[in-house]
Amino acid sequence: MPSFFSSQRIVRSFVSFKSSLILIALLSASVSSQKVSADQVITGNGDQLTGFISYLDGSKLKLSTSHSGTLTISRTHIQSLILERNVNIRLKDGRELQGKLQSVKDGVTLIETLEGEEIELTALEDVKFLYYLSPINQEFKFSGSVLGEVDLERSESGKESKEWSLTINNSISYSHFRNRSRFEYERDSTNDTTTDKETLFDTSMDYFISGQIFTTARFRYEEDRFENLNKRRVFGAGIGHQPWRAPFRKLLYSAEFVHLDENYQEGADIKEQGVEFRLSYLEETMIDGLYFYHDNTVMFIETGDKRIETTSSLEYALPYNIGITLNYEWDYNDSPESGDGKTYSNLTIGASYRW
Repeated sequence: MPSFFSSQRIVRSFVSFKSSLILIALLSASVSSQKVSADQVITGNGDQLTGFISYLDGSKLKLSTSHSGTLTISRTHIQSLILERNVNIRLKDGRELQGKLQSVKDGVTLIETLEGEEIELTALEDVKFLYYLSPINQEFKFSGSVLGEVDLERSESGKESKEWSLTINNSISYSHFRNRSRFEYERDSTNDTTTDKETLFDTSMDYFISGQIFTTARFRYEEDRFENLNKRRVFGAGIGHQPWRAPFRKLLYSAEFVHLDENYQEGADIKEQGVEFRLSYLEETMIDGLYFYHDNTVMFIETGDKRIETTSSLEYALPYNIGITLNYEWDYNDSPESGDGKTYSNLTIGASYRW
């Protein structure tokens, strides 16, 4: 006849076994839920891929996987597509939707919108592009890049010249707020003696009134010995518009009222007001991994002077977020300092890293 203590051990073992079964069931349900929430792609040769689709455009699909990193799949190789997350969808007829999508080649494509409406398309070809973009108030985003460039020269006389520059771009966004910052440092030295240098810090704080419209406040500080500039401070405030925020295409432009405070080496102090227009554009080219960037700033000062700063870049993405970048810079100033021309241009090549 079993004792009281042995019966108690049996009860405890049964409870422990039952708890283990419950834990296993919960873990299985969690894993199953994670699988269901992932996006699925089936290619024409029968491969089934699971991960998270960042975007689909007219030629390709970008899929992030846990085992193979980011994959690029030609759109013509997609047989079926299932998105379990809500994405932004642009149809060829111009409609813009948000919701989930299921598509089978040569069959029906269904879109379940956030409002609960079901839209039926004849095929996936009716979708111009789609991309995932986290809704406002839901995710904290931190991204940026660092770019380094070096120019080494040596003459027959033995004179050595070295010019190098470092550029850091950073963006932080949460809720309706976004901060964009840029730091540049350029140094030119001959025979290890510094001759000229430039330092620039530019930061903007944006507040999104809606999904595309934002107000912005800006501060910029600059020292430029190349232009005999001791310091330049720019304060600005205005409004901007960002109609495109897709991973493969971004467009942002703004108009600001600005106040300039400049001091040059010969002692000239300039305080002026004006209006500044800024534009920033990104586009992934037809070549996979090759991106085009363009930044343009036009400033009209109350004296009637005009200043233009433009930078155009081509960046080819390599593994591990590394890239090779070709930059072209062109500047214009109606009233340059003595000895300087109105225009300035520069072509450089460097290496970059993005996060």
